[in-house]
Amino acid sequence: MMATSFLKNVARLCPVCDSTRGEVLHTQRFVLPEGHPLAAGYDVVGCPQCGFAYADTAAGQREYDEFYARLSKYTDNKTSTGGGLAAWDADRLRHTAQDIARVIPRRDSHIVDIGCANGGLLQSLRDLGYSNLCGIDPAPACVAQAAQVSGAVTYSGSLSNIPAEAGVFDVIILSHVLEHVKDLRPALEGLEPFLKPNASLYVETPDASRYAEFVFAPFQDFNTEHINHFSVAGMTNLLHCCGFAPFESGTKDILSAPDMPYPALFAFARRISGSPVIASKDVELKSRLLEYIALSQQVMDEIEARLKTVLAQDLEVIVWGTGQLAMKLLAETSLAQARIEAFVDGNPLYHGQRLQGIPIVAPEEIGASNHPILVTSILHHRAIAEKIRQLHLPNPIIALRTI
Repeated sequence: MMATSFLKNVARLCPVCDSTRGEVLHTQRFVLPEGHPLAAGYDVVGCPQCGFAYADTAAGQREYDEFYARLSKYTDNKTSTGGGLAAWDADRLRHTAQDIARVIPRRDSHIVDIGCANGGLLQSLRDLGYSNLCGIDPAPACVAQAAQVSGAVTYSGSLSNIPAEAGVFDVIILSHVLEHVKDLRPALEGLEPFLKPNASLYVETPDASRYAEFVFAPFQDFNTEHINHFSVAGMTNLLHCCGFAPFESGTKDILSAPDMPYPALFAFARRISGSPVIASKDVELKSRLLEYIALSQQVMDEIEARLKTVLAQDLEVIVWGTGQLAMKLLAETSLAQARIEAFVDGNPLYHGQRLQGIPIVAPEEIGASNHPILVTSILHHRAIAEKIRQLHLPNPIIALRTI
């Protein structure tokens, strides 16, 4: 939902500078499955003091920790990233490991990947000869899988809850983690006891300054999980405020799905002494996010027109996909009024849950129904269509848009 930009007192202080004011850039709403621990909406705000952008969400760090331990999509290697099961994901992880190896050449370095998912990056580091590897993840299934595929020592935990028995490290990796963390500064400041002298920190996140160049699904970066929106300047400010100084940083493009490039940024940093300081205000991020919001709204309007055409036939439909886009469409479009027979999702964690009072079932449970299947994922439409063919389902397939 578009919002007129205005200043307000925020419920969540700026994660970088603790400002109590925020400029509302967009309001995002979701319809969540029953029992979902996160918030059903929030304002995306820009900090007038330092220029950082973030979700002013009411959910606390405890709720996020619960979500990633209990409902993490990363336990499903088939549709999530981080496990390296797909060739495109393995290639991304291999390049990240090579970048780390260029800066950290010693193969006996004690390295931890916090938020290791299914261990794909650890496996890539192992393939390059690193042998002293550790992984930490809140999802028990990921902890087990990461140990199996990489041979690393793995623990249940998170950035805000690192097990003491994990030890101290030469390198801490936070790859696509910080965008998920509510209490950013306490979490990063809490790394100090786990860092050896002269240790390095590697961080990688989406690059919010380039969201507008990669709009495939509307508002895909404003979701229940990504609650911090970084530019290189914003990342530099956060690191400085937490006692780190980047010694190398930059941007790159990665794949989030086959043929779906995605903007990312990275930084290598080390601990520094002295008082925390904002390097300089990020004066560009706001305008770039507003461009992204406008482009996303155009795509959302196209999808709404498509939905109205399809649903005008008063069809009963099966909705395949209960991810971020589906939750937005149920809150923001005429999908909310559709006659939905069932929701389908490939992730077993969602089976048995209810969305709008309607059960979420496995693909194999569609059975003899011949109702059209509305695929509510743009990023994974191709994989879902292939799954439908593998199951020999005769149902017509409805796409949200053609890319």
